Amino acid sequence: MHMCDPTCKGTHVNLRENMIGWIESHDKAHLLIMGMLWRSQGFFSHGTVCYHVQTLDGLEYTLKDCWVSEDRKNHKVTILKMIEEILNVVMLMANWDVLYDGEPDCTYHIRASNGVCSSGFICRFHQRLLLTPCREPLVLYSLKLELLKASHDFVLAHDLMLGRHILHGDLSPNNFIIHDGQGYFIDFNHAWIIAKGTTSAPSEGMGTRPYMSIHLLREGVAKHAMVQHTASDDLESLFFIFVGFATTLDRPCSIMRDEDRRPLWVEKFETSSPNPWLPKQGYVLAPPNDTSLMEKTTLFFAPFSQIIQEWHHLILAAASNPSNPPPPPIGVTHAALAALLQKWISQLPPDAPTEIMVPMASSSNLPRLGHPPHDNIQSSAVHHVPYDRYLPNPNVNDGMFDTYVIPAPLPTTSAVEAPSDLW
Repeated sequence: MHMCDPTCKGTHVNLRENMIGWIESHDKAHLLIMGMLWRSQGFFSHGTVCYHVQTLDGLEYTLKDCWVSEDRKNHKVTILKMIEEILNVVMLMANWDVLYDGEPDCTYHIRASNGVCSSGFICRFHQRLLLTPCREPLVLYSLKLELLKASHDFVLAHDLMLGRHILHGDLSPNNFIIHDGQGYFIDFNHAWIIAKGTTSAPSEGMGTRPYMSIHLLREGVAKHAMVQHTASDDLESLFFIFVGFATTLDRPCSIMRDEDRRPLWVEKFETSSPNPWLPKQGYVLAPPNDTSLMEKTTLFFAPFSQIIQEWHHLILAAASNPSNPPPPPIGVTHAALAALLQKWISQLPPDAPTEIMVPMASSSNLPRLGHPPHDNIQSSAVHHVPYDRYLPNPNVNDGMFDTYVIPAPLPTTSAVEAPSDLW
């Protein structure tokens, strides 16, 4: 890998303008690094970096550079191959080990060269995955309708993955992207391969806590006990993502965030409450006539208030169903949730012209990566506010955002730290 610096700027006459480096692929071809999409941060991160790369022919990919434990060395690759060709799931184009002196690179080499190898040491191997499409995180949605359609895409894709014996297990904003107005799953770090005929997997409460279901938090995390993680737990996570966006963001592209608004259940996690499910339970399992969640949407997302209420009713009805066997509960089904979202896709009023952002320029000076307009979706020349002005406080980890890097040609990058892994 070569990363350009000021001393070599302009010297790569045969390579594409605006590239920031290059990397050698599995077949010895050069992949041009056009920008950094994401990188993990924090003491417990695993050094994952995702790059926007191009071939010399101009084909675009995401390159994931990561370090994986030996016991899960082939986990992501296996799962991606099991679910290949499912719409709304990224496709694995190639994967390879990074070599060190002709051998697979791993953290043992680093430890051994410094004479340090403790008994609890976990060896991690250096791998690279080439994925398509290469596009933007979910928080860079352009329109309310785009976000709603993406949520519907996630429900359909999740159902199809379950049919191939894959349970995702960790739905969070960091694990989705938007491409051509469609939502895609991108991360399968915590996915399970489940037995034929089953729809759940044993877990102590796996997931990103602000988005974990009430059932997992109450029966798994709080009790330090094994529970069955079900498909409906994942779908409930999608509800918390949807509510999180609608109650904290008040413009497209995750900007213009109201700093006084934060996800409703975050403070319990920050204070390490022994009952982390209570804030969610108070809202989600409230009586059907309770409108608390509807009243907390931002002005921009006011049209989502009725969607949230009807989704809340689905969860409440499933939790109150006397035929729901304990445990694990059946919960909301894919069919019921897909029908609800599809209904609102056809009914959602269009965004006002003042709510629509100018497409963001990419490194190739094309419209914002992955966002050609849908039919009936408007465009407008509204002033684009600099993205980093409205990023959340990097010292506050509320689980909503992770480390994102603005695509070129912006001269600087803005990052928000969180301990989870995007890709």
